[in-house]
Amino acid sequence: MEFGLILIVFPILSLLFGIIGQIFVKKGYIIIGITFIGWLIATFVFFNKTFLIWVFIYSILTAIGSGVTYFIKGNLNKRSS
Repeated sequence: MEFGLILIVFPILSLLFGIIGQIFVKKGYIIIGITFIGWLIATFVFFNKTFLIWVFIYSILTAIGSGVTYFIKGNLNKRSS
């Protein structure tokens, strides 16, 4: 059960959080920081220290989601003006 969460659900949540966060907050580094801190807290509360590598992977996925959204919104704004 935990294996499925770690490999499927949590990465999807991280990507979605990056996308939604970029749309509403418009600051990628804030979203990445919140994600990193959230997963870091979850590491020591719910999981063990070996989960720490996943914290970095999920933060990178959040950065990817935020970056893709940033560039898509930038291209859409260029075309509309």
